[in-house]
Amino acid sequence: MRSGVHSSAPDPYFEDHRAETAYIHESSYIDTPCRIGEHTAILHFTHVMAHAIIGDHCLIGRNVSIASGVLVGDKVRVMHNAQLNSGVILENEVYCGPCVVFAENRYIRAQPNSVSRISPTLVRWGAQLGPNSTVASGSTIGRYAFIEAGTIVDRNIPDFAVVYGNPLRLAGWRCECGQSLRLSPSGNETQEVICAYCNRQYQRQSQWKVLQLTQRDPSLDSHSEFDPTVRTAQGQD
Repeated sequence: MRSGVHSSAPDPYFEDHRAETAYIHESSYIDTPCRIGEHTAILHFTHVMAHAIIGDHCLIGRNVSIASGVLVGDKVRVMHNAQLNSGVILENEVYCGPCVVFAENRYIRAQPNSVSRISPTLVRWGAQLGPNSTVASGSTIGRYAFIEAGTIVDRNIPDFAVVYGNPLRLAGWRCECGQSLRLSPSGNETQEVICAYCNRQYQRQSQWKVLQLTQRDPSLDSHSEFDPTVRTAQGQD
């Protein structure tokens, strides 16, 4: 079992590494240098470009494109036909459904002499992106957020939020375990709720922000509040 390998100029600051326990289908192309972690599987017809990093226990589906500079954490699932462009960072346990597209950088132009700046796109721990969703460059998707199928993500998404559609709408909130959190429609007052399934405790601090109180580490909070009037792709430099 060998993958198609494309050798590029050596980079003294980036060591090529492919774990012995990784599975790479022979029809896939893995450019060098890149890093592929332990027990990661890369299926048919996938292209991983140079300087990409893929963590341990990941599943990369068929016909996936992973651009140079993409960082994929541990236990991530990137399903068939997904496209990850430069600047994308997926933290641990993220799920990208089939045909998810991370849009090109906002400053890219067709002219070869134009200057392009990378706008990092961050998907926080445990977030789930439904099939055929599109994520604008420069967005941050919070921890355990849930993006419904076919959604256009053009602004930051807070932790535990459920969003859908185009234009983007906030549908509610979900626990880390995946169950819906029963919060009243009004978000003007502070509310606390306990998940009926796993007993994790949450507090809504505003209409657009929910925190997990159970074993809470403040450093993990995304600090991204949903703003229905601001589009990340237009309002963030």
